[in-house]
Amino acid sequence: MNHVSRRLLTCLCLAFAAISTSAADVKDLVLKPGEFPPAGSGTYLSGELVLIDPINRRGALRIDGDGTGERYFVGPLHYFAMLPCGTLSYNGAPAELRDVPIGTHVHGYFYLPPVGEEATIPPLPKDQMRFDIKQNHAVSLEDDFSFYQRRGQAWKVVSLDTTRGKLNVVPTGEMAKDGINKPYTFDIDHVTKVWKARGLADLDAIVPDQIVQLNLAWAQGWRDLEFTVSDIWLDEPSRKFATELQRRRHVRYQKQRWVPGQIDQVEHFDFGGGIVTLTLFGGMDPSLYAELKATQEKGFGVASSDKTLRTWFHRADKKIGEVLEWKEAENPPLGSSGIQIRLKFTELLEGYRPGRVVRVKCHDWIFVSMPPEERLKSLEEQKRSSTLLLP
Repeated sequence: MNHVSRRLLTCLCLAFAAISTSAADVKDLVLKPGEFPPAGSGTYLSGELVLIDPINRRGALRIDGDGTGERYFVGPLHYFAMLPCGTLSYNGAPAELRDVPIGTHVHGYFYLPPVGEEATIPPLPKDQMRFDIKQNHAVSLEDDFSFYQRRGQAWKVVSLDTTRGKLNVVPTGEMAKDGINKPYTFDIDHVTKVWKARGLADLDAIVPDQIVQLNLAWAQGWRDLEFTVSDIWLDEPSRKFATELQRRRHVRYQKQRWVPGQIDQVEHFDFGGGIVTLTLFGGMDPSLYAELKATQEKGFGVASSDKTLRTWFHRADKKIGEVLEWKEAENPPLGSSGIQIRLKFTELLEGYRPGRVVRVKCHDWIFVSMPPEERLKSLEEQKRSSTLLLP
């Protein structure tokens, strides 16, 4: 083997080693404060949402069955926390954890706890450690409607047997990489909500060849990957109406609490004040970013926040920054909107530090005082809320 061949072989070995290491690193990725997850990373998990702490954006899933029954019958729930940049979707629109009903089947992508957040989700008891799933911080959580529709997959009705309570469907469109992407039989009964146009219909409105979207829930055969249809949308008007209602709820919520983001850089002036560079989180309705951009000459209010996206008293505990620059990047990483803003402040809050979370207010949004339980009111309370309390 000549010198050139040996050098080429060495380069190829190093390249394959780098690929292998990179794959392992992505699977066991530990995010640092202020770091967004890379594309294509995260551990896929799905299950029924059975517990939520909507104030601190945490909850628990009953993981989908695996046919063995051990985890289903004696195993624990999978407790999780949303990453600060983590997004949720419900009925095809952005959502908050409080918007997703208990019992909804959801899909998510999860990571190991970020640096400094290892204690957020307490460890399982020793006798249940064999069921432990270490990836417990979510960058996304979606109901079935949102998950499949966003990936271009829908369901075609094959048949409905109301006597046996069975709905047979086949996937159509683009096949989702994760989730269910093969012909399936779901349980269905008189409790299932059948949506047609802007109202509810009876089960007999479901006929073969309809292209539908579904939301799923627990079924008696959960251990064996059986599901019940909780909602079915029979036509495009019903799907658009459901999405629009959730979009309106989301927009109102964010205008009241402001759009979240994180501090990238702080440039301190010699005698107070400074320039703060921040990135807005992704997953918001586009109209919110558009309103911020259209009013940037009026400046933005920026309030200090917590990793749970809670603020202190954001109506008063904020500073107004003059917008110096608005930049938009294409193909931003997971959790990022790609919008980076530089603002000039005459005074800086303690929370304006790289890696910290903030909430950003458009000048034209009305000030609203949040309920007291949503606000952080003391350092002691903030410390208590830093760890999920298991039931």
